[in-house]
Amino acid sequence: MSLSKINNYQKKIPTELSPLLCELCGIHIGDGHLGFREKKHEYLIQCTGNLKTDREYYDIHLKRVWKELFNVDLRLKERKDNTYELRVYSKEIALFFNQKLGMPFGKKAKIITIPKVIKDTCKDTISEEMKSCIRGIIDTDFYLVLDRKWIELGAWFASEQLVVDLQNYLTLFGIAPKIRLNLEYYNTSSQKYLVRHQIRIRRKDDIKRWFEEIGTNNPKIYKRYLKFRLLCSGGVDNSTTSVH
Repeated sequence: MSLSKINNYQKKIPTELSPLLCELCGIHIGDGHLGFREKKHEYLIQCTGNLKTDREYYDIHLKRVWKELFNVDLRLKERKDNTYELRVYSKEIALFFNQKLGMPFGKKAKIITIPKVIKDTCKDTISEEMKSCIRGIIDTDFYLVLDRKWIELGAWFASEQLVVDLQNYLTLFGIAPKIRLNLEYYNTSSQKYLVRHQIRIRRKDDIKRWFEEIGTNNPKIYKRYLKFRLLCSGGVDNSTTSVH
């Protein structure tokens, strides 16, 4: 694999669709943005999380992922709106995200889906690449709550196709998520009525299987799951949870 110079560091471009690269695709689907400023001829890969709750995930996991995949040492920034942000300015990496991984430039919320290149890795069973992609999505965009001693893992998306994709591939894995499509709600920020779609997992065996066999790389989710699991078990917990 050849290396080329950019912004005073040696960056590389992956040549294979590894599970780690697919996890980064999932992270980008959840928290990412791909931008291009025509006047400056500037390409941007951006990822934005919560300053308090996502900082550990960004500092430890995202830095490691970018270093291993692209040989990029991330410089993360705190923003005044309580977000934590990474920015990488690279035409080559941005075009790789777009042309090879299928990530769109600009606003993606309503049109984002799991990339075809990852879907193609699945035949009769779910692939490690797909599991990793979904892990990245869950680690960045899903909530985890305790509802009357039922642990619920779920998310709201503007993209109907993404919700359908997640349902299909989680079902292939043996998990039975429930979805609700085309739900109208009032968005206070835009002061408009918008449409969103929900996916959620509530069955105890499904929640247990996800965390034990696929796991999470987000300490926020991991710690919350351990806390909820202990509460649900009455203070006794002999099972294992996977951290990748």
